[in-house]
Amino acid sequence: MPTEGPTNILCPVDFSEISALGLRFAYAMAKCSGARLTVLFTDPFLPPPYFTQDRLDEVKKQIDDSMKEAAVSLEAFVAGTLGGSAAGTALKVIEALPVDGIRRAAAEISADLIAMGTHGRSGVNRLMLGSVAERVLRESSVPVLTVRPGSHTPDPFPAIRNIVCPVNDSAVARHAFRYAARMAGCMDAQLTVLHVKEANGKDGIEDLCAWIGAAGRPSRSVREMTREGDAAEEIVAAVSGAPCDLLVIGARHRRFFDSTVIGTTTVRVVRHARCAVLTVVEKLGQENI
Repeated sequence: MPTEGPTNILCPVDFSEISALGLRFAYAMAKCSGARLTVLFTDPFLPPPYFTQDRLDEVKKQIDDSMKEAAVSLEAFVAGTLGGSAAGTALKVIEALPVDGIRRAAAEISADLIAMGTHGRSGVNRLMLGSVAERVLRESSVPVLTVRPGSHTPDPFPAIRNIVCPVNDSAVARHAFRYAARMAGCMDAQLTVLHVKEANGKDGIEDLCAWIGAAGRPSRSVREMTREGDAAEEIVAAVSGAPCDLLVIGARHRRFFDSTVIGTTTVRVVRHARCAVLTVVEKLGQENI
């Protein structure tokens, strides 16, 4: 997508507190870039499986009524979350399973950014993202902003003052850097560019300052940070020990047999980072990895 920033942002919500947090982040990014914000609620509105054909007409009316009630609830949720800033926000209710509905709505509005709160799972999967966000991140061809519980809490909206962008010497990292630089300029935020030198790692950067200049150094100041070790671990440690309101990271999409996957480092960072993460995806070939 263009490096100028998003023009159409889709924000799926489920009326939870974490989706309200995701909506506030989505609004902050829409306000910054002048993008149109569409808030989506999707639900299959399925009748019970034991219903007979004779009762389906009655069920259809009940579903229609449920969708109307959902639209009213969505309007109230957005108004309660954004207050007076809700004016001009588009609302959309779709009858579909969540991921299918998000994908459909994104296509309908030509979304170039999906922003969503995501529930962390409990128990043995406590460090996984919610299943919906996990699939959206894996399948989306546009950047995805994920906001987890424990991310910076806006009051009433996020003051994004510190943006961190991990990079290596790859095309997708340069793309993510330009996106991060645009957001930093728009939000008057400090941009920190981080490179982790890995033992036997590919795409290493010897001179980070020179890399930034070649990638398109922005007019504002950029802070440089270099660490050594495992990329994902060092990125998470860096944003845990320093101010970070938004982390912008590039990701490659590849095919693994019949499924789409993104890089291991990106997945680990998105799952563990304590700030909101904007994943800028780059769809590559269909080769197996």
